[in-house]
This record gives sequence, C-alpha cells and structure tokens, in this order.
Amino acid sequence: SLTVAFSLLASLVVALTLLPTMAARFGAAGVGAAPEAAPELDLVPSTESGRWGGVLQGLFGLIYLPVRLVRGAVSVGRQLIVFWGSGVATVGRRVFGPGLRSFDRAFLRFADWYHERLQQALDRRGLVLGGAGISLVAAVLLASVLNRDLLPEVDQGAFDIRVELPEGTSLDATSDAVADIESSLLEDPAVDAVFSRIGRDVQAYDEGDEASGVNTAVIQVRLDPTADTEEVLARSRSVESRFPAGSLAFETGQATALGQMLGGTQADIAVRIQGEELGIIYAFAERLRERLGTVDRIRNVRIGSERGQPQFQVEIDRTAAARYGIEPRVVAETIERAMRGDRATEFVDFDRKIGVLVRLPDDLRYDTATLDFLRVNGVPLRELVRVRETVGPAEIRREDQARVITVYADVAGGGLADAISAVELSIADVQLPADVRVSVGGENEEMRRSFRDLAFAFGLALLLVYMILAAQFESFVHPFTILISVPLALVGAVFALALAGQGLNTMSLIGAVILVGIVVNDAIVKVDFINQSRARGQPVREAILEAGEFRLRPIVMTTVTTVLGLLPMALGIGRGADLRAPLAIAVIGGLIFATALTLIVVPVVYATVEDVRRFFMGRNPAPGVASVPRGSVT
Repeated sequence: SLTVAFSLLASLVVALTLLPTMAARFGAAGVGAAPEAAPELDLVPSTESGRWGGVLQGLFGLIYLPVRLVRGAVSVGRQLIVFWGSGVATVGRRVFGPGLRSFDRAFLRFADWYHERLQQALDRRGLVLGGAGISLVAAVLLASVLNRDLLPEVDQGAFDIRVELPEGTSLDATSDAVADIESSLLEDPAVDAVFSRIGRDVQAYDEGDEASGVNTAVIQVRLDPTADTEEVLARSRSVESRFPAGSLAFETGQATALGQMLGGTQADIAVRIQGEELGIIYAFAERLRERLGTVDRIRNVRIGSERGQPQFQVEIDRTAAARYGIEPRVVAETIERAMRGDRATEFVDFDRKIGVLVRLPDDLRYDTATLDFLRVNGVPLRELVRVRETVGPAEIRREDQARVITVYADVAGGGLADAISAVELSIADVQLPADVRVSVGGENEEMRRSFRDLAFAFGLALLLVYMILAAQFESFVHPFTILISVPLALVGAVFALALAGQGLNTMSLIGAVILVGIVVNDAIVKVDFINQSRARGQPVREAILEAGEFRLRPIVMTTVTTVLGLLPMALGIGRGADLRAPLAIAVIGGLIFATALTLIVVPVVYATVEDVRRFFMGRNPAPGVASVPRGSVT
C-alpha cells in the first residue's frame, strides 16, 4: 500500500509540473503573435548609487549564488528532458504513425457505437439497473461456492519431511536415521540442498518452545529451480520403506514469509482437544486421528503432543523409611546425587571456576539394578522405595486453564473451507467424553481472522473515499453515484477469479481493497465533467452525453494501461508467482467489468438520482433530448 501511495504521489507531481512544461514546449510553436515591443527607457544611474552599487551587487551575488546554481541545473535538466521527449515523439510518429491512425479510426467507430448504446440505456434505465442488480446477485452466489484459503497454493521449490521415531529413541539414533535419509535424498540430482532440525517440536505453540523428546526431526529439502516439486516428492517417498518402526510425513505447506507474517501455522487444520485428564484427552486424540485419516483429501494426520517417553518412577515407602528412622528427604537426595550428580568441588583455572560434578556412570544410571547396591545410612535403597516402569508425558500444555492436545492435518488439493466442513462433520459423529471440548483451528482460524481484517480495511477504504468525494463535490448524494462502481468492480473480480480457477484468499481480497481506490477514478472523471456541463446551463441528459463523448478516451486508455501493466503478474510467470496472480486477476477483472459498466450504469444512476431529487424538491424532471446525434453537443 505504501508503494502504491508514493507512486501515485510521484505521478501527481509529474502531472502538475513536467506535463505542463512538455505541453507548453510542443504546443508553443506557431501559436499566437509576437508581443508588441516594449517602449525603450533611458535609465541614467545616479552618482550616489553608482558609488555603492558595485559593492552591494557583489554581496547579493554571493548570497544568491547557490540559488542561481540550482536554478541553472534545473533549467538544464528541463531542457534535456524536453529535447529527449521531442526526439522520442518524432521517432514515435514516424514508426507508430500508421498504426496509431488505424487505432484512431477504430476508436472513433467504437465511440459512435457507445454513443448509441448510452442513449438507449438512458431510455431504458430500469432494464440497465435491473441487469446490474442481477449481475451483483450472481457474483454473490458465485463467491459463496469458490474455494477459500488463507493463501493460494504456491510451488516453492521445496518440501519438508517430518520424522518421528519410536518413543525412547536417543538423540544419536535419531541423528543417524536422519543422516541416512539425507544421503538418500541427495542421490536425486533434482535435490539442491538438505537441512535438518532434530529434537525440536515444530508444532509448538511458541517459537521458543522446546520439546523434551528427541525422537522427532524435520528435514527441509530445497530443489533445483528447474525441478518439478511433485515428481521429486513422489520419488522421495521411497525412503519410507527403510523406517517401518517410525513414521515420515511429506509436506509442501504454505510456510511462505507472507504466511508467517499472517500468523499461518505449519498445518492446514488443527483440532484442539481440551480437558482435565491428560489420559482421557490423549485417548480421544488417538481415536480422532484414526477417524480423520478416513476423511477424503485429509492427509498427514498427527498428534502434536507426544505420548511421552518410557521412564522409571521411584516412589518412597514412607512407612519403611520411618521404621529405619530415615527421613524421605534423605532418600530423595541420595537418589538425586546418584542419578543427576553432585557438585563436589571446583577446579580453579586462573580467574575461572569450573564445577566438578560427581555421579554414576551412564550405564548404571539407566539400570534399575543400581538400586540394589545403593544404601542410605546402611539400609539398601531397594527396601525404602517402590519402582515401576511407566510412560511420562513429554510435555503438558494448557489453554484457558485446561490441558490441551492438538491433532494436526493437511489438505490434499481443493479448498480449505470444504475440507474444514468435512472434518467438522466427522468430529460430530464421534461421541465426546465428559468434560472434553473440541475446536477446529489451524490455518482455517487464521484465514477467518485475515478475512475479517480485510473486510474492515475494505469498509474503511469506502468510508475514506466517500469523505473525500463528499468534500470535493460538496454533496452527499453524488459520492454514492460514484461509489456504485465499487460493487460493479467486485462483480468483475469474482467472475475473473472463477474463470481463472482461483479462489478467495488473502491476496485476492487485497486486490478487492485496492479496487476501491482505483475504479472510482473513471466515475469521478465522468461525474465531474457532467457537473461542469450542468453548471454552464446544459440539461442533465445533454451533459451526460457530452461527458460520454469527451471523456470516453481517457477512461478507456486508463483502464487499458492498468490492465496491461498487471498482465505479467496475472500470468504467473516464474516460481512463486502463483502467490501474486490472484491479486492481479482480481484487479484486472474488476477494472474491466467496472469500466464497461461505469460507461453505462453510472450515467444511468446519475440521471435517476437527479430525477428523484427534483421529484422530492417539488419540481418536474427537466425535459431531456430524445435523441442527440454524436457531435451535436458542445
């Protein structure tokens, strides 16, 4: 938006300064007569002024020297621009002259055809307004069936592989498995580079949230610019057969920079399960994962929180400890020193102090038989504790004071909104345990938030444009006549998106917001000319026809140049261009449709509004001209 705003300001400066200079330069030759010679005056300086004139003139010359230098530089630059422009204009007339003359003849025929259609539209206002209303209703119905996504699908030339090995797998074992996968991927000539991240929960709610498990990893695969992502992805799936005990998930998600700024998640769908009992909600998450795996177009279903890691739980037998006269605190400290270690002393190296940690070797710390020879005040530790093997939670997350587990899934093709509806229907068929709540979020939640924000921006843009128009025209009615082009532009945007196979997403809605400030320009030009003609005493109909005749060319040329400028973006040339294409398609479709209807609908609305105003003011509508030939209005 800042780029567009500053570009418009720059073009305004050029239109107010450079264009008048060019027009004066090219249009001055042969225009007007030479001015009369001014009478000669015989000026004789006085003796007193001649005494100090040289000194004062020198001082003022030094003071204004920078101003003169800048003025001279500007004058030279202006002459160079005018000289260059005249040369380009001369070459252009010789090279493109025949084509331009043919274009002028064709445009004149189009102008005659438009003049006749405009008169017919003014005679059949109800039919024109009814057709515009029908097109608006059709666009609303069409928009309701378009796919809705946060961002369009983009081939980023990369994909991710999420690796999950069995619980309890060590960091070294996970690293070896990831290295094996990397070597297999690099055998493909289409793979440019591979990056791995081990031991981090990529589904964490916060960027800095670390998972305690080390059996997970994410491998980011970057491809050669000429490679096809889907073909390389299909070949890479062969590495799944090497890890029957683990699971590999291949993803080509929309983790673009824009998606991250919008708050997009790594998964298309995130189903949050909230409750008080961790075991109950995890069991329900397992059931839900199996159920979602059967839903059409849903893939890579996974539970964000790990079940946990195998561990030994040591419980102090307080009765036995009391019988031997040993405090439970002493038992706990003994176990902690043996397993975690105890800082026995410090090693001093000049000005540094390095702590010396004393603990059991690794092979003894992970063996329950160690408890047989550990003693507390001479009593075997085995007689003071009870040991049982269990699975402890790797992490415990809470939202709104309730424990939460999230089930993630991705959508394979199609619109996100349709997939969300299928997921919600599937969840509705599953009986919820007591005190368990389920909500669907993920990219769907971010999409709804983004759509709400853009709807607010759209309404704010309409309000600001209306305020400016009301101040410019000193009327509360005619700004509505101009703003009628905005819904007409949205009709064109929806039709263009449907024809191009695009859906409603953040980029296309940004294009809709941009249209608010673009499509009103043509209507402003037409309505302002109509008001100027009426101020000279012309009837409404003649003023409308005159505006159609003299403002047709600038309106059409403005639309054509804008459409041609956006055409390369709409074609989606280059990798990642699919992200920008919906914006350009929405703007092009809105401009073309709004311009075509602005030439007809806005004059009809203007005439209708004027008739209504005269009716309520107690005056009959001014008689219009039944048929005004082209060129007869002045």
